[in-house]
Amino acid sequence: MTVLKDVSYGNHERHKIDIYIPENPVSESGVILYIHGGGWTSGSKEVHSSDAEYFSNLGYISATMNYRYVSESIHIEHELDDVSAALEAIKKICAEHGLNVNKLILSGGSAGAHLALIYAYTRKNSSPLPPVAICAYCPPSDCTKEDFLMGIKGEFESWKYEILSMVCNTKIDKKTFLNEEPQKALQRISPINYVDQNCIPTAIFYGKADELIPVGHVAEFERKLADAGIRHDLVLFENSGHALDKDPEASAQAKRVIQQYAEMYL
Repeated sequence: MTVLKDVSYGNHERHKIDIYIPENPVSESGVILYIHGGGWTSGSKEVHSSDAEYFSNLGYISATMNYRYVSESIHIEHELDDVSAALEAIKKICAEHGLNVNKLILSGGSAGAHLALIYAYTRKNSSPLPPVAICAYCPPSDCTKEDFLMGIKGEFESWKYEILSMVCNTKIDKKTFLNEEPQKALQRISPINYVDQNCIPTAIFYGKADELIPVGHVAEFERKLADAGIRHDLVLFENSGHALDKDPEASAQAKRVIQQYAEMYL
């Protein structure tokens, strides 16, 4: 394969992508893009290097990306803009290698999975590469709920309020998060609110001991996908928390689901 590391897709220091191009792609029209997690404020594309290499070895063009972290001046819309800019660069570079890519599977973990869902559900029609499926590892799906904001144990998680305030550019705190303005802002960044019959196939990978994403949210998200008639798959990691690191068989199953989606939709 050809591996292109730290390709710039913009002017910011975080605007970097890695692209893995197989010698003989099984699909010359599709790309699998991984978006890293880290609470929207940390993390690196390298966490998904082995995933991209794995699927490139199977013959799929794959990529990983960095994006700007949220701050007082950078919000979710800027991170979604980064995804579009990264896809423009991937499309251009693939064309330079004789590949006319025009389809996309989005994947990632935690905050990266959240960005993948929001991007695919809200920017499907404007994306440089139209998303055809999502494979999301432990994504936050409903940011409005008290058990997400307060924590599964019912404790006040001040770090989460501070980060979500930057994500949605609206003040979120313990006393006011149920008020109308914060709730509207949190609804805008909640993937579950965008599920309808026009959504694309969505796979969810979730650890049953997840300490950040309540299991009820996953069940409700899956139920809404089912009610909308959307193809979806759920892989449960029986022994794992948010890191999904204690169930190698489930990890392998998740990769098989991504491969199945690639075979069907790319």
